[in-house]
Amino acid sequence: MSLFLTYNDILITKRSDAIYIKSSNPKDVIDSLEKSGFELNRVDIELLKLIDLPKEGWYKIEENPKGRFYFFYELLFNRAKTMGIVIFAGDTVDEIFTRLAKDMNLDKKEFLKYYTKYSQFLEGGILADKYIIAQNADEEVIVRYLLDISNTKLDFFARQKFGLLYTHNQLHKAIIMASIIHKESNNLKEMSTIASVINNRLKKGMRLQMDGTLCYGKYSHKIVTSKRIKKDNSYFNTYKHKGLPPYPICTVTMDALDAVTSPKETDYLYFMLNSDGTHRFTKNYDEHRKNIKKFKDEKIAKKEKKQKKEIKRDKPCKKSKDDEVKAKKVEVKVVKDKKKDMPKKDKDIVKKEDKIIVEKEEVKDINQTTTHKDINETILSVF
Repeated sequence: MSLFLTYNDILITKRSDAIYIKSSNPKDVIDSLEKSGFELNRVDIELLKLIDLPKEGWYKIEENPKGRFYFFYELLFNRAKTMGIVIFAGDTVDEIFTRLAKDMNLDKKEFLKYYTKYSQFLEGGILADKYIIAQNADEEVIVRYLLDISNTKLDFFARQKFGLLYTHNQLHKAIIMASIIHKESNNLKEMSTIASVINNRLKKGMRLQMDGTLCYGKYSHKIVTSKRIKKDNSYFNTYKHKGLPPYPICTVTMDALDAVTSPKETDYLYFMLNSDGTHRFTKNYDEHRKNIKKFKDEKIAKKEKKQKKEIKRDKPCKKSKDDEVKAKKVEVKVVKDKKKDMPKKDKDIVKKEDKIIVEKEEVKDINQTTTHKDINETILSVF
């Protein structure tokens, strides 16, 4: 009995307030606890093999003086509050953790430190997907969770595509190519065709000459200009250097990885953007040049159409006849109001002027052939 009490009094070193359990398999539970910083002894490990184990999910670990037995009891029932997050395809590691740090009020530098420590890739180590995380999880626990989920999927993918004895380089190359695809297009239907263009150009010893490869690091979501292409001497500039960039440009999806390993069989060497966001694929440079011209012409036509719409929108509307009649009635009312306060002598003068105006209005309705002389005689006859 004293041995049990002694064991129960040994405190478990707690590093995190939250822990993610992969499955109820004893090995996975032990692995999850140790990765989350909980130091387990041999008795703990044997005990975990005998008791009911927690199901997959997030658990909240609180500081308590009730001992080691209560810790394992708490692990079974104290579920953590969770939240959903989305890792977007095309984002860099820096962009992912900038957003996560802001949303969870955590430290971006800590996120990046642990990513560098645990990830096997400089970029692309975390797959684009939806994830569920504990609201009270810290930076290290979150990074390790995202990497564990991604590594499990990547390992399964690589075993299927490259065999059980796949190499790190095979998987790394696939992620690099998938990241280029994401920077060129997010259209699922086009991914395998773009993959075929990459393969065809590499086989022929051609430079890839793809804008997407220049969208690395701080240039992730910036437009690639001709000036950038000329000035950038890095190995990400595939206009200057042959082969693939040195490492992935961004986060990728499993769809893009599937496209890389199962590309369409084509002879395409070029593709050009359409105005609707899709691409035109061609086999030779002459056809590609025609597509470039077509794209530029469509862009100019679209711009001109937009300008015409803006001019039309800014142009003042013509007054209708009803509006003109209403305006005249208002004028007459104003004049009548002024007349009320006039001396009799001034009223007589105004009456005479009003009569002239009325006659002038009548003259406007005379047949267009009426001469200026006839009009003047009509006006003078009033006097």
